[in-house]
Amino acid sequence: MRSLLMLGLLATGTAGAATPQDYAWQWPIETKGEASAYVLELDADVLANVTRSDLRDLAVFNAKGQPVPFAPWPSESKDEARREPLAWLHVPLPAAGQPESLNLRLERDSDGRLRGLDLRADVAAPPPDQQHDLLVDRGEDEPPVLSRLHVQLDAAAVRPINLRVHVSASNDLDRWETLASGLPLVALDDNGLRIERLQLDIAPTQARYLRLSIEGEGNWPAIEALQAERLIAAGDGREWKAIELAGTPVADQPGTFTYTSAAPAAIERLDVRLDGTNSVSALGVSAREPASEWWQPVANFTAFRLGTGKDEVRHVAPDVGLHREREWQVTSQPALAQAPTLVLTYQPDRFVMLAQGEGPYVLVAGSGRAAREDYPVQAALAAASAPPQPATLGARSESGGAQALGPKRGEDWQRWVLWGVLAVGAGLVLVVSLRVLRHPKAE
Repeated sequence: MRSLLMLGLLATGTAGAATPQDYAWQWPIETKGEASAYVLELDADVLANVTRSDLRDLAVFNAKGQPVPFAPWPSESKDEARREPLAWLHVPLPAAGQPESLNLRLERDSDGRLRGLDLRADVAAPPPDQQHDLLVDRGEDEPPVLSRLHVQLDAAAVRPINLRVHVSASNDLDRWETLASGLPLVALDDNGLRIERLQLDIAPTQARYLRLSIEGEGNWPAIEALQAERLIAAGDGREWKAIELAGTPVADQPGTFTYTSAAPAAIERLDVRLDGTNSVSALGVSAREPASEWWQPVANFTAFRLGTGKDEVRHVAPDVGLHREREWQVTSQPALAQAPTLVLTYQPDRFVMLAQGEGPYVLVAGSGRAAREDYPVQAALAAASAPPQPATLGARSESGGAQALGPKRGEDWQRWVLWGVLAVGAGLVLVVSLRVLRHPKAE
């Protein structure tokens, strides 16, 4: 009996030990030099071969076919975009047809910021009050780098607004450098849809003064606030990559389209590209896993394409947090006749492996019967003196092939041995019990 139990335990342990053949695909890991740990970046081409959205069917084996400690390696922090309010003044413009020969008088407060400014052309008649530029004083000799401005309209602003903005920068209010031109500033109402693009993307600058001018005809609307956006980089050097998906119309649901992504990449941004020019639609984007019946809302926004060529204006794509779903759905109102292109943007996943055992090492992916163990890799590396070194992947090749994608069945002899041992043990217990019942021990 004891021998049978030992054989059963041995069969169980053998059945649980994964090998590279339990995974469909493999990639050789190419390392340089010797290190105790290596970091791999896995893009959508690798993740397209996994079967689990939690990426647990990714593993690393050494030259002896033994599993190596392998785990996700998240970034310590994310880039952060901060918005800060800006102070601005109106700069009157000369009358039409008059040269800009300006007299400048400045007033500053105790902190050195502009408090008052008189800037007028040398002409007899003063220009109308509404014809002006915006002069921004950032109030520091070396302010932080900014690359984006946000315009917040006043509640009294009159729509429609369709302007083009020129932005220049200076440190002395004398010499000016162009940062951007032809930037759209749009706020429209179209059949109940609010169309807005109030974001001005400019070349990065540390200049103290910014001047915002309207190009061509038109005047500034009533503005409640101006904000500067600056990016605080976290030192994450991963490149942003995009997955473009074509949609399929949903039967009996006009304006609804579904999309399928081959890879459960870590999606953080998305965009919907409308096919037709001068198009606008209110969109709802949702996602789900293939086995799920319910769609999870991801984003709601108004997508538009207005104008043609270099004058075309598009919506600002939203950030959506983190999503790994493979199925996506876009609903549109008014219903779009053609499926728009869904663009999913992500940064490649980083994984770290410990150099345990002899190399070369291989990365394996795609399994219906094996899952990676949870290794305390980060705790081990926290005690190490040297950081993990980068490694790259070679060409993909087949490991266990399509057979590894399904659960083990008839060829899993360990399972049959285990069931056989249990059946024999149960039979022996039954035989012993019957003997005891037929021949009870005498008093």
